Amino acid sequence: MKRKTRLIIGGFSLLLGAVVLSSCTASFCSVTDKAHMLYAFDYGVTDYRAEGADTQAQAYVNGTLITLNNVNYKGFSADVTQARAQIYEYNSTFKTIDEAAAKDGVKLPTIKFLTTLDSVVLGHAIEHAYANPDLKTKWGLSDITNAANELTTDAVLRDYTDKNAKPEDKGILDVYGYLKFEDSYNEKQVLWTNYDKLIDEVKGYIGVDEVPSTDYLNLYYRKSLDGAIANQRSCLTINTGDYGSYGPRSAAVEIQAKKWTDWKGLFEFLLVWPIGALIDVLTKGFFGVGVSNGWAQLLSILVVTFLIRGLMMVLTIKQSSASAKMNELQPEIQKIQAKYPNANTNQYDKQRMAQDMQKLYKKNKINPLSSLLVMIVQFPVFICVWGAMQGNAYLSSGALFNVLRFSDSISSALFTKVAWSTGAAEVALGLFLLMSGAQTVAMLLPQWIQKKKAKNAVKLGKNPAQQQNNNRMKWFTYIMLAMIIFMGFSLASGMGIYWLFGAIFSIAQTLIMQAITAKKAKEEKYGSSRESVSAKKKER
Repeated sequence: MKRKTRLIIGGFSLLLGAVVLSSCTASFCSVTDKAHMLYAFDYGVTDYRAEGADTQAQAYVNGTLITLNNVNYKGFSADVTQARAQIYEYNSTFKTIDEAAAKDGVKLPTIKFLTTLDSVVLGHAIEHAYANPDLKTKWGLSDITNAANELTTDAVLRDYTDKNAKPEDKGILDVYGYLKFEDSYNEKQVLWTNYDKLIDEVKGYIGVDEVPSTDYLNLYYRKSLDGAIANQRSCLTINTGDYGSYGPRSAAVEIQAKKWTDWKGLFEFLLVWPIGALIDVLTKGFFGVGVSNGWAQLLSILVVTFLIRGLMMVLTIKQSSASAKMNELQPEIQKIQAKYPNANTNQYDKQRMAQDMQKLYKKNKINPLSSLLVMIVQFPVFICVWGAMQGNAYLSSGALFNVLRFSDSISSALFTKVAWSTGAAEVALGLFLLMSGAQTVAMLLPQWIQKKKAKNAVKLGKNPAQQQNNNRMKWFTYIMLAMIIFMGFSLASGMGIYWLFGAIFSIAQTLIMQAITAKKAKEEKYGSSRESVSAKKKER
């Protein structure tokens, strides 16, 4: 291949890669989705479901503090140290934040501030609940002026410790608690605007001195929570509902349905959204026929894998056939290479060998650059599938064998102590070994077949130039294999499953294509032999 051609192909690949990466790796999570995630990390410090709840709950409803006669929470100890221990036990998010702030000498928020903020958040949630006809009917509410007597603990909060709790059993805070972080005053475009307004409201109730410093709120609290949700991208769904597992409580989060028009780039529109939506439809369909959570996602990945690989096979069938035919031509290729043993140092021999190789390729209708075309097609598809797998909401809510979540990486499972006690690490290790083994066979199988086809021509001698080129190709294959195994180790386990199924598909495709090509070559060989014999008989 000429240097100019290589540069053009390389430049085009880089440009294509830049376009794909910019449009396929963006997060599908909206401001509303992120607000729900933030609330899963900080749901306050008031434990309405605590055993032995002994203190009546209060809420600032329309600016007025009311006592909820049928809602209690676990009161805090008079000792500040013990009170903070109670908070950290109920909401471990604060422990991490407070430890970092205390280390730097930053004043921590008071218990009064935290409980007052909870009362303000609850009050706003109550206001929204009484303005919602469906919730008023669900909880038998009449008028907000009767909230003090009408509201119960069940109406306020769902019990997240109950494994059988259903999304439809949500309480008022489960439905509207996320507004603590969302920008409901500015068309829901910016996070934290509501939180800032709530802080100002708290100042009016308890005074500025009780409110934490700006340093604590911005540099520790806000920064910590933003970091906690920064890598969450599992928000691609066409069905609004509870997905995933977020925060200290591992609480499910309500993710909003995404319209097909909500795409940010060409490849996202063409591949990422459709693949993610297909996983969504398939998973929900498998649920509908009684397939359990976890297996439904696994079957969805299997179907999607074979659909994508099947489509790619149709698009690259000519190139795949050419690669198989190249294997059949190895004896003839070896003869040409042996004919010019000095091609590595002799320019004339090098040109003559190139001409003979070109004649052979032309005679057999083979384009040696076809393998590059296959790679150019596969690269954007791989990135788009990765984006869809990372972004799909259902894959964040299911687990392989009920222990390894599809959205968790294999590496995180192997290097987490808890994962070894739950069995997630063992499943992750098994998946990694299977995926790595299958990928190794899939990528090296063509070389093994090629080596087998060429063994009869090796006796004619070796061509140093071609030997050097073959070594480079081997190293390239090994490097690509190492990259795939490394990415399979670090990306979501759902992607590892996709690669496992994809490798199995590739192995089958290679064997089938090789068998078909060998059969055709055999027919052509014996067909031409018969024609030659018939012609000689006629001449006689």
